[in-house]
Amino acid sequence: MTTPADTTHADAPHEIRTQVEDLCEIHDHITRIIANLDINPDWFDGYDEPARAKFDLEPMVRTFLYMYALDLGQSEVERRLQGAAYIYLRFGLPKPISQPVISHTKRARFTLADRNLLTDLADEISDVCVAHDIIQDKAPSLDPEDVQGTGVSEDLIMDAVREATHLGFQEFTADRASNAKYALDAYFERQGYLNMANAGATSERRRFARLSEREEVPHGSSHNRTMQKVATPESQLTFDEFTAGTPMPAWQRIRDHVLEPFHAGVEKILAELTDETRANAGFREPVHAAIDITHWPFWVSPFKPEADAEPDEEPVTYTDSKGREHTVYLADEYPELASGVKNRDEYGYKFATITIVAANTPIVLGIEPVRDGRTWEEGEPETTSRGDIVERLLEQASRHVEIHKLFVDRGFDSAQVRDAIDDEEITYVLGKRKNAKIDEDTIIEVKEDPVYDSTIKWGTVEYEGRVHDVSYVYTPKPDSDGEEYALWTINEHVDGNRAQALIGQYSQRMEIEGQYKTIKKHFLPTTSTKDYRKRFLYFVIGVVMYNVWRLTNFVIRDEVTVDVGEHPQVAAGEIIELIGFCLFDPGG
Repeated sequence: MTTPADTTHADAPHEIRTQVEDLCEIHDHITRIIANLDINPDWFDGYDEPARAKFDLEPMVRTFLYMYALDLGQSEVERRLQGAAYIYLRFGLPKPISQPVISHTKRARFTLADRNLLTDLADEISDVCVAHDIIQDKAPSLDPEDVQGTGVSEDLIMDAVREATHLGFQEFTADRASNAKYALDAYFERQGYLNMANAGATSERRRFARLSEREEVPHGSSHNRTMQKVATPESQLTFDEFTAGTPMPAWQRIRDHVLEPFHAGVEKILAELTDETRANAGFREPVHAAIDITHWPFWVSPFKPEADAEPDEEPVTYTDSKGREHTVYLADEYPELASGVKNRDEYGYKFATITIVAANTPIVLGIEPVRDGRTWEEGEPETTSRGDIVERLLEQASRHVEIHKLFVDRGFDSAQVRDAIDDEEITYVLGKRKNAKIDEDTIIEVKEDPVYDSTIKWGTVEYEGRVHDVSYVYTPKPDSDGEEYALWTINEHVDGNRAQALIGQYSQRMEIEGQYKTIKKHFLPTTSTKDYRKRFLYFVIGVVMYNVWRLTNFVIRDEVTVDVGEHPQVAAGEIIELIGFCLFDPGG
């Protein structure tokens, strides 16, 4: 591959275009594209007296590429560099620069040839970013004037991120040699960067090295081995397993091992949110919470071509979710925890979470791996029931908070789930599948009613001898003109007003959908590993970073004395660069 040092001045536009094409597959904003470009200093050999310049060449080149690519004026660039998005940090500037500095640099530092080259490179950047629909001409999330005098300063934001990341990550450990070359913090710093940059562990180190203040950063192969150790539980059986003779499955050992430091971090984050010295509380108990499942795509098929099958190997015939029959040869050693998802050609690792919702700061309280039965498996596949998932998540959440109400997707519609929530004496609103004739009859009945367009039926649910009261609520779906109905269950006998209020609160559950989008877009790395230890650890780290983002915004908001709106002052994408600078103490 041709490196920037091998290119001539005339080759620079082509080299930049190639880089931008690659970077557009990783990053979602033009500032991140420009920040990650490899700039060859020899392209700008006219930069006047670099030894005397207050600002280095590369950061100034990035600043001018940004200005020209978006066709911004100098005063607008000054405003954006000083904004809460911290664009100047992305570009490598030690501090925001003013409009006079931009003007002076253009006239006195760059030659005419340099300025022409800058506009040519910016045209290439703009052209490729537009083609990938990521030009995104967005200003920083807050204008500096909006927070002037409110206490929201550079130091405050950086201190908030340092505090939050320290709380979230300090409990993770690994069994390593005493003479290890790098401190464990160095690997977590690098993993934090990979999660935030949507990069893989074998990515070249030079871009990460720009962020790190360490003299040397770990290599990808060393990084992989260390992360594997972090997620490797002790191999020794517990006493219960020894006496029962039924060892715990490996994935459950991994889960328990990785979640211990996660929960220690959650406890510290919640302590910060409830600190009585702050102007506002981050949450108040009892809380409202939501449970749902997300999947992390896994692009490896569980099947192999017939040509790769052994001569005496028998194919497997299975029926997919749409009733279609397939005869296939199963791939060797397919990951145990990778499941099929809704579409036949999609696979993924599934994780359930429980998250604080409503008026409180939305912190993830628990994570549970999901092992769904796979349609292509023979025999009785191992499956984690939705009831077991809910029991585990409620057990995890109870370590930290008292839950008052729980909102659950209809994918958890089962008697075991209802029993598990009732056992914790928590009020639930749970979506119900329309899967019985009584539901059809009730919907017909309410449609024919001349007065009411919804109804409530009281009943009971029994599970393993335990009986619970339940209300079945039938309401028309929005925008369906009364033709389609949504079904709900509530674990008490409620009247119409109570049912309407609880179902109205159910919309709070949608916050968990936004949580999943944020985690997958901003806080998961690129990886092809089949090793579940690393897969689960990487997802947990992504959730920690989500919690860190939420805590950081609370800490900042706590310092604001004016109304700056409801949106977080540091967006998820913006905190990526901030955490990259201060995940851990660079010493050691």
